[in-house]
Amino acid sequence: MLDLLFNPQKAERDPVGMMIIGLFYSSLSVFLGLWIFDQSTSLAIVFLTVFSCLYIVQGAIKMEEKKERIWNSEKWLLNQHRPIAMMILFLFIGMTIAFALWSFFLPPETSAIIFELQSTSVQQIKLITGNATNTMFPIIQILTNNLNIILISLVFALFYGAGAIYILVWNASVMGFVIGTTARESVGLAALPVAFTKYFIHGLPEILAYILASIAGGILYFAFIKGDLIKKDRLKRIIIDITTLLSISVLLLVFSAILEVYVSALI
Repeated sequence: MLDLLFNPQKAERDPVGMMIIGLFYSSLSVFLGLWIFDQSTSLAIVFLTVFSCLYIVQGAIKMEEKKERIWNSEKWLLNQHRPIAMMILFLFIGMTIAFALWSFFLPPETSAIIFELQSTSVQQIKLITGNATNTMFPIIQILTNNLNIILISLVFALFYGAGAIYILVWNASVMGFVIGTTARESVGLAALPVAFTKYFIHGLPEILAYILASIAGGILYFAFIKGDLIKKDRLKRIIIDITTLLSISVLLLVFSAILEVYVSALI
């Protein structure tokens, strides 16, 4: 199964396999982080996980840019982008499951060391959403924050190809920490499925939005590297494709913000 990490075409056809790989490498990163980087574990687990997945994501995005050259229609191209989006989404799910289980099963004091920065990030998020009521204000605040992340994902992908994978791994570690901690502080193991449901309801559309923005930035990155941006026919296709991907990303963020305030908050 580990050969999926070196074969983008095969990886796109096996999203469940990528979920298992995400779970495995995130767990390995937690182990190595505790063993080697005891003073900066929370960052180490993120970067170690990023390194393990960077090659496959970079290769897959590179393949997406090649599809611009055999462009049929935008609808056709969106269907072509679906496998890589699902591959990265399942990779994210595997990472989140791993971080949630470690956060849940490890002693609280050890979990606090591993997820120190993630805990700080969660406290900052709570300052934004802590007073959420049935008004538009919390939705706007959440949406503004998430649009900033979209922009960061786009910039990372634009300048580093698959660099936006860092944003996805970071979000997986934060979401996993929240899920594991919520379950542990509730009724224990029986609360894990409820915690996963609560945060996946709005979290998965949100992450899918980041993924689409990352794909858009990655396509632009490789198009620049290969000189496709100076070819008028290809430039037009690329602009249409990137604009479509980013528009879908924004719609997904609006949808996830509504779910977070009016659905997830009730679970």
